[in-house]
Amino acid sequence: MLQRTEYLNIIEEIRNTEKKSLDEYIISVIEPLRNENPNFIETLYKDINYLINDIDKPHENDLKIIDGDFSIEDGDLALTGYQSRLHNLAFWLHTEIIKGFIESNPSNVSLKIEDFEINFVNKPNYTPEYKSKLDKIKQSLKRERKQNLNERENMWEKLWDLDNLELKPNIAGIGFNFNNFLNKFNKNK
Repeated sequence: MLQRTEYLNIIEEIRNTEKKSLDEYIISVIEPLRNENPNFIETLYKDINYLINDIDKPHENDLKIIDGDFSIEDGDLALTGYQSRLHNLAFWLHTEIIKGFIESNPSNVSLKIEDFEINFVNKPNYTPEYKSKLDKIKQSLKRERKQNLNERENMWEKLWDLDNLELKPNIAGIGFNFNNFLNKFNKNK
């Protein structure tokens, strides 16, 4: 049985995996873990759903339609907006969960899906420590999205960002990280 912290390691590995090798990662890592742990797919989906929830703007990650037809990119249906590797894996996990519901009893799939979403996915029963680790990853995903879509922050957001502060051995114990501050302004030139 996997420990909860091992799910965080898997999520970080997925984020650092190239998109084309995501299929290889699923076959080599996720499928064996799925066979050893009964609720692995559902729990991983819940964590990833928590991470990618609220990152997208309205009407992002909808099917991309061009001239009345679905658009296809790299052999997959294209979506609008920014998709991280976690978005791609969330789609796969969701289809695997649906397949499981269909195999167990195809007559009440919609009820099972609704029950799964309400009673499992949308219930935040994380420990404070685990939730804070997930929130750090979520913040990192938001920054990654902004960088990849070249969204600009205004000057005040950059100036008051807590990443500019760092602990230093001085009287107050807090210093200003000028390198981080300058890097933020140099990126958007």
